[in-house]
Amino acid sequence: MKAKLKLQIDYDYDFFLFGITCAERPYRLCWALNNQLNASFSKETDKEVKEKNNQEAAKHEVFSFRDEGICTDYRLIGNKSESKLFTPEYRHADYLLMVQGEIPYEKKYSILKKIKDIPFVQTAFEINPKTLKAKENFLF
Repeated sequence: MKAKLKLQIDYDYDFFLFGITCAERPYRLCWALNNQLNASFSKETDKEVKEKNNQEAAKHEVFSFRDEGICTDYRLIGNKSESKLFTPEYRHADYLLMVQGEIPYEKKYSILKKIKDIPFVQTAFEINPKTLKAKENFLF
């Protein structure tokens, strides 16, 4: 009798994730983040997220910036799209900022403070990506 083997792949979720509550349009938030973080966010193609029970994929806006100096990628992702959520656990977050790369652990608090200093940002908070149910959505 042949034994069946099942391959399990554990992805590396080695990034910082911040939730941002803000009523402004994404281009306004990107402009403010560009000023606060000395960044240059630009629009990427939308990220399509398909639920298992739904045939139609929801498109979420994505803006990205790569800091070559410290080899760090920043992605601003719209959490809400056509009444579907990128991360259902954080429905009060309008945007998610994913920071991935060679960033010192202490710098994440500096980034969080700079986000909170934006006048039209209502709140910003850290999210532990390992606790998310739909963490595979963050694979780019």
